[in-house]
Amino acid sequence: MAILTSGMPLAQRVALISENVTGPPGAEMLRLSNMASCEEVTVLDNASGAGILVSHLIDLAATAPGLQLQRLVAGDLDPEAIRYVKERQQAQLIIPFPDASFTHVFANFGILFSFEDGKALSETYRVLQTDGTAGFTTWKGIKWWADLAKPAFAKYLPDAPGLPAPEDIFPSPGWKDPNLILKKMDQAGFVDVKVTEFHFAPKVVPEEFCEATAALVKLIAKRAWSEADFRRYAGELEGAMLRCYQDDFGEGKKQVRMTALITIGKKR
Repeated sequence: MAILTSGMPLAQRVALISENVTGPPGAEMLRLSNMASCEEVTVLDNASGAGILVSHLIDLAATAPGLQLQRLVAGDLDPEAIRYVKERQQAQLIIPFPDASFTHVFANFGILFSFEDGKALSETYRVLQTDGTAGFTTWKGIKWWADLAKPAFAKYLPDAPGLPAPEDIFPSPGWKDPNLILKKMDQAGFVDVKVTEFHFAPKVVPEEFCEATAALVKLIAKRAWSEADFRRYAGELEGAMLRCYQDDFGEGKKQVRMTALITIGKKR
């Protein structure tokens, strides 16, 4: 079933569409955190976006015997994102956070966009209680870039300037390499760190998938291209990707294979 996003602002619509691929790793991160076996928890969902992890947390609290979700905080740099999360789930935003405020801190694909991931990790460590759990999801690779975006540009926009891959422009590098992730977590003081590969294949609606991925491509193009090139080609990116998708896969929902990395660590 397609997501009902008509009439929504573009950024909010894209965030909701993207939850089809960010939601499953987020749910698996909660499972691997063993939070369901806890009793009283206080949770920070950092870089919450449109709030898919908040939804999973509320569902978990409603179904896990004995789990009491005492406090749930959603944080994001985008105030519009937080406004929407509050409307969607009635989550409470409380800032600033003193030391040892939470039993769990999660960031579902948020650490990739941190300009200082070392500081983000140290702050995560600071606000965790002793024996608290931190969880992060990241992409092992952006498969749709090689399988869809690059072929689409080569076929339908051959004169457009080249673009770097998304993983090459994330502010915080190294999060697709389990060994580097372990090193980062160790430097931040976390123990019992595990990095797990999570393979999944969500079914996507071609029009929605291409709209969401094209939004990221346009952000990359905005940085990489001249203003003249951006004005000339940006409006054609989504259409080129959709045409290429339909050339290869036809109409209707299709499964897209993806691999996320889920990192879980503890504070001692």
